Amino acid sequence: MTAPTRRPNASRPYPIAQPEEPEHGPDHNGWVPVIIAGVIAAVAIAVAGVIAGLVVVNIRENDTPAPKPTPTAAIQAPAAVAPIGALPTTPVAKAAAAVPDNLDPVAVQQGIAEVLGDSYGIAAVKDVKCPAELPVVVGSSYECSVKIDGLKKTVAVTVTDHDGTYEVSRPH
Repeated sequence: MTAPTRRPNASRPYPIAQPEEPEHGPDHNGWVPVIIAGVIAAVAIAVAGVIAGLVVVNIRENDTPAPKPTPTAAIQAPAAVAPIGALPTTPVAKAAAAVPDNLDPVAVQQGIAEVLGDSYGIAAVKDVKCPAELPVVVGSSYECSVKIDGLKKTVAVTVTDHDGTYEVSRPH
């Protein structure tokens, strides 16, 4: 056996490998590629989901038949609105988006019966009759006849805007 060439270190009798430090310090970027890959995967999944959703909506829209046009006039039966305070008339909402030239007399007659029943509490409304032509002219009024409890009365239908909205007065 040969003698050691240097003196042994009493604190470290055996040689220990020293960990090698990188030149720029410890590497803290070990998770950066993982996070970037996760974000890219999430974006790809989101884009695929949006595309799939658009395809499903497109398929559903193509499968639904087009709505059939109704042969009735542009104005349907109007919806009644409750009277406001002491106002003598009740507004009736318009039912169609198209601007009419004339109000539909049948729809107006149904609307009058509905307003008198729902808004004014008159249950026994019969024989509502309006003129055949009711032009949509803002501010114009038309007299319609009604039978309430067997008595003949009239109501005024007043056009309030160019869309065909009108008000129904109390019977007199």
